[in-house]
Amino acid sequence: MNAARLTLTIAVWLLCARGDVRAQRSDVQGWSMFTAQTSLGSEKRWLLYAEAQPRLADNVSQLERLLLRSAIGYNLSRNVSAYLGYAWTPTFVDTNYNDSFRDEHRIWQQLLVRHNGLDLVWQHRFRQEQRLIEHTSDVSHRFRYLLRGSYRIGQELDWGWTGYNEIFVTFNSVEKGPRAGFDRNRFFYGPYFAVGAARYEVGYLGEYGKRFGQSDRMIHALFFSLNFSL
Repeated sequence: MNAARLTLTIAVWLLCARGDVRAQRSDVQGWSMFTAQTSLGSEKRWLLYAEAQPRLADNVSQLERLLLRSAIGYNLSRNVSAYLGYAWTPTFVDTNYNDSFRDEHRIWQQLLVRHNGLDLVWQHRFRQEQRLIEHTSDVSHRFRYLLRGSYRIGQELDWGWTGYNEIFVTFNSVEKGPRAGFDRNRFFYGPYFAVGAARYEVGYLGEYGKRFGQSDRMIHALFFSLNFSL
């Protein structure tokens, strides 16, 4: 599979994954993500994971949300890993981008599966979250599934293209909080470059989501990530 064919395939896949995108509101944002993961012990079965993810909204003018995640993981096999973690994910503005702090804590569980096929490196991420959101009546339970495909172009240098699509579904409705059913769809496409223990990604991220009873929203974001695997 050559690069042009791969680019077209992933682009069509991501566009189709968007579904019926009829957001009443849209915003240009800037997202960044920094992650670090390290193995523990001589057999490198156990893992420690940390993540920081600030998001700038309202045409990249103010901080909307900060995600700080941590987890302990275990390699069930060479290509399958399980995680148990905690996240603090507060928001700093309301739906109209006025200053309004809202606290949120999450407990999350994750299964990560990797394999090769069709000249791509595939990754499946299954994540379950229990969300404790300030001023809501109960714990919100949400499931997320992410499918990522990466195509390596460089031979001497490790670089290429990557894309993913992630579906979010909420299981239960809570008063003054998320409603049961479809929550959001997130998709990304762009180049990556890996050197040593670091992997860089930059590209376009789109997200169509429900807004807790408000108008649906479409996000167009420039996304940058730096991932360390030690």
